[in-house]
Amino acid sequence: MDGHIEEFRIDENGNDVVEAINVLNFDFNSFRIFGFLDDTALDTARTGDSQRRRGVFDNDVQRTFYSGYFRRHGLKCQAVYLPNGLLGSVFITEMRQNDNGVQNMSGPNNYLLQLLQGTGLGEFIGGLLPALYCDGIFSVLATIVPRYVNPTTLDRLINLRLAGERQIIEHVFADHRQKFRLYWVPQYLHMMTDGVKIRRMSLNSFFIQNCIYCLHGTRCRYFGLMPPSIEEYIPLDEVLHPPPAVDLGDVYNFEAA
Repeated sequence: MDGHIEEFRIDENGNDVVEAINVLNFDFNSFRIFGFLDDTALDTARTGDSQRRRGVFDNDVQRTFYSGYFRRHGLKCQAVYLPNGLLGSVFITEMRQNDNGVQNMSGPNNYLLQLLQGTGLGEFIGGLLPALYCDGIFSVLATIVPRYVNPTTLDRLINLRLAGERQIIEHVFADHRQKFRLYWVPQYLHMMTDGVKIRRMSLNSFFIQNCIYCLHGTRCRYFGLMPPSIEEYIPLDEVLHPPPAVDLGDVYNFEAA
């Protein structure tokens, strides 16, 4: 705390009252947050053509989709939540990757740099850019701000405040699981034979969730905003720009292995 300001007022009994108002000097870095970045797991059936894992590491399909943290198989979804209640970006890969690894693959920082840097539309004083807030596993980047590690007293207050705000994206993930109950029965989601179809279906499910939010409202009222209408979200005359190029390497054919 950087001191206090004394304020004088008269209470309801006509007595003079002196109040001390604490003055906090927060870093501007905490005021450029425009969204939240987080990951969630989408369970699938155990991959492979047998219950035994193969001995060769490169061909071990079960290891590819298995997470020791969650202790199950499946996909990992990384999403960006915006204050208008919609998901602005969704990237899906195998569950084996940790959150920071998925961020390196999806490249939201590079995309935001291309979108904001040098345009004069998104730069703040000192060259700072609008940023996404996330938990501590993520790296500190130009447009990604994780919680403070080894925080000071002021940093701890910021961590507490933004941790409460960030919970909104957890509610969005819970809405997805409640609305799309196919993920309640992961034994029917076979990555070995239908992996491409399941990944596309997962991406489409989040798009449909955004459409549902446009029709029935979202939790954006928590931020004092209104969701866009379905006509605003899917304009028929919109010119779609290509997404940023992401090198995911060669597609491995597990069936032919």
